[in-house]
Amino acid sequence: MMWYWMKKGWAIAWEQPFAVFALFLYNLAWGVLTYKLVQSIVVPLLHRYPGKELSHEAAQLFWVEGQFQLMKTDLLVPYVWWAGALVGLRMLLSPILNAGIYYSLSRLELNAGYRFVEGIRRLALPFLGLYAMQTILSLAPLYWLVPHVLHQFGEQSSYADLGKALLPAASCFIAYVFLLQLFFLYLQVGKADGRSTLYTVLFVLRQAPMIILTALCVWAVTFIVSAAVMASAFIWAGLAALILFQAYRLLHMFLKMWAISTQYALWSEKA
Repeated sequence: MMWYWMKKGWAIAWEQPFAVFALFLYNLAWGVLTYKLVQSIVVPLLHRYPGKELSHEAAQLFWVEGQFQLMKTDLLVPYVWWAGALVGLRMLLSPILNAGIYYSLSRLELNAGYRFVEGIRRLALPFLGLYAMQTILSLAPLYWLVPHVLHQFGEQSSYADLGKALLPAASCFIAYVFLLQLFFLYLQVGKADGRSTLYTVLFVLRQAPMIILTALCVWAVTFIVSAAVMASAFIWAGLAALILFQAYRLLHMFLKMWAISTQYALWSEKA
């Protein structure tokens, strides 16, 4: 049955070219902005780094000077503010884009661009609230996880032992975040479809096995495609790899839309 939802979700995703390209352009712009910011920090440092012709002591002096500037001056403060501003901007824009995407799925009879913009106008504030709640719940386990990691780091004698000790907690955290994302995906679908939160929660509880299994299958396909592209980039180095990687960015946005559309297809049939 899950293959039925996946096929139907694929068909729905094909009807969302505007949303897919909006996601692609958003992620492309974000990638360029992040790259330029990192470049503006890293390149000047590389110019100051001692070359091979200088002694080992010169390299050590470079690191000591860098540590002193980080610990004793406010050199890092502007970069922290920039990083915080970028994270805040992304946290603001992501739910706004989601509002347009989820509204577009529930209003296929409208013009693609119009329904996307209308979704932002109607649902931006509720989606911002849901995104804030999801972020808080996603980070909440770190209150217990971070001390556990620090404790294990001091207890274990090797990185292999550290990995084994952290594996159960890390697995539980990944599973928790995965289930939380699915839950909030349906809260957004329900909000875009005009259903109450209680109705959506009851629906998720009833259909949880199918929801999880379908999501895992879509994730598996996405992972296989991503792995194939990464492997091809190593084999076909040069211009071909660059073109393939840029095309994959657009494909990745379509696969992301497919993941949402598949769950929406299940919702539209069962709700």
